[in-house]
Amino acid sequence: MKTKSAFIIFTLLSLAVFPYYIAILTINSDFFYSIIPGWHTTIIPGQIIINLIKFIILSIVTFHYWKLSKLTKEISYKKFLIHFSLTFPGVLFGKINLYDLLNFHSVDPDHFINQIYIVVYFHIFMDILFFIGQILFWIFYVRYKRTRAFQ
Repeated sequence: MKTKSAFIIFTLLSLAVFPYYIAILTINSDFFYSIIPGWHTTIIPGQIIINLIKFIILSIVTFHYWKLSKLTKEISYKKFLIHFSLTFPGVLFGKINLYDLLNFHSVDPDHFINQIYIVVYFHIFMDILFFIGQILFWIFYVRYKRTRAFQ
């Protein structure tokens, strides 16, 4: 696979995961005024924070794909496919609100709490897959740099 293609794909992924809400919060923020003096009423949810972390990590990975495109024209399609298949679900489900897909109109409170657990565990699983993909890319990149140094 061409390294420029991998660079373009991960550039698009990093743009897709960018938490645009943070830009909106800084432009249209109520940090400067609130009902209770001294208290800020803006609360940034955890999903926005994890998307910001994913954006920073994907920006670093994209930069390293760019560096790889300067060093070599081709990379292993298998390694790229593994990296992409571990990264894409974390990006996709980081942007989807899964709570909207569930039926929370249950009379049974245990069922209601179990549905929340399912969503939380699913997000945790997708985030773990995302970070495993980035660790595997880093291992691939370091090994490539070492073998390149010995040539």
